[in-house]
Order: sequence, then C-alpha cells, then structure tokens
Amino acid sequence: MNRYYLYKIITFFLYLLAQVLVFNKMVLFGTAHSFVYVAFLLTLPFELAVIPGMFIGLALGLGIDAFTNTFGLHAAASVLLMYVRPMLISGLAPQGGYQPGAVPRPGSMGFGWFMPYALMLIFMHHLVVFFIEFGGFALFWGTLLKVVASTGYSFLLIVIIQYIFFARGRK
Repeated sequence: MNRYYLYKIITFFLYLLAQVLVFNKMVLFGTAHSFVYVAFLLTLPFELAVIPGMFIGLALGLGIDAFTNTFGLHAAASVLLMYVRPMLISGLAPQGGYQPGAVPRPGSMGFGWFMPYALMLIFMHHLVVFFIEFGGFALFWGTLLKVVASTGYSFLLIVIIQYIFFARGRK
C-alpha cells in the first residue's frame, strides 16, 4: 500500500476517534458544538473526484453517527459537503490554477484562501446538521444561532489543529 494512502487512513480514524472521544464533549455555553472531523474532508486533495469524495464523506459521517446515535445526520451533511466542495474549489481557484498534489490547508494555500473556503463549507455542513436535528424551520432563530456559533467554534479549532499538527505544504 502506498504510504500516502496509509497516512490518509490513519488520519481518517484519528479524526473519527478525536471527534467521538474529545470534541463531542466540547460544547460552549450549550450552543456552540465542535465538529472538528469536518477538517478531514476539507483537507482532502484538490484532485479528488466528486463520487469518491462523497463515499469518503459517507464513511466518515456514518462513523460519527454510529458512535453518537444520530442515525445518518452527519452522513447526510458530510455527503452534501463533499458534493459541493469541488464547485467551491473551482470558484476559489487562483489565476494559474492549483498545483498538482496541492492540499487545501491554511499552511499551504494561505489563511486568506482557506478562511472563506472552510467557513462556507463548515457553515453549510452545520446548517444541514442542525436543521435536520431540530426537524425543520420551526425553531429557526435558535437553530441559526447554533449554526453560526458552532461554525465559528469549529473553524477556530480546525485552524488551530491545522497549524499545530500539519507542517507547511505537507500532504
């Protein structure tokens, strides 16, 4: 097996375990939840096609759902994230395009590029998670507050993790 794929598989399980064992318990003021596992999906290579990406999102989402008894909630949000991700990546493409093998991380693409990319995808993911969880739009403002607070909290944790654990330019 290729060393890169082994690294990605190990990273997949580390994010899954970290989310289930640590980050699910980190809730600020009963409102802001930290879904850091989304970072694994955000930092997959640019060249990843839509369908394999959606399968990876499904696998990670089902893993989270299995441990948290959320019955497909995270799987649905992660599959949607991976469906929308290539469109957002092409919309944010720099003038000369992306270098082959590049990975969307703040250390390699720059924080100015990573911030809108990650915030849009995290917001969309959290929007799906919380509106499905609350069963629709009946509690719209409370749910939107939870989405915005959780997006900011998750983004902050993801950026900190990216700068601490992932070296500049590393895949």
